Amino acid sequence: MKTKSPASFQFVLDELEGLEVRTQRMFGCTAVYVREKITFIFCDREQMKEDLGIWVCIPTEHCAQMRSEYPQLRSVSFFENENAAWQCLPQSCPEFEELALRFCALVRRGDPRLGRVPKRKPKRRSK
Repeated sequence: MKTKSPASFQFVLDELEGLEVRTQRMFGCTAVYVREKITFIFCDREQMKEDLGIWVCIPTEHCAQMRSEYPQLRSVSFFENENAAWQCLPQSCPEFEELALRFCALVRRGDPRLGRVPKRKPKRRSK
């Protein structure tokens, strides 16, 4: 099941076409899942100006390497540094689309440095 994604990030979904991709609303933004992994969050909320762009899910053990390889990435302030796994590729970055497409290529290749399988929430018991 797919939900509507922000038009400014449609090129990312187009680039991932052919993979098992679904989107879901999260934090008022759009989360992108590739297969079972959450991979990106598209943030286009005016209330989150400092985090506008594509949030990239990078497992903590790969964060330092990815930040050195892609110095344009920065921590997502929404999480107040609680979750280093989320790094923002700011929409204001001059190479925004080019870098977003590079991340898509990494996802297509199955690079383990991108995405993670979310923890399952326990089922709520009926009263």
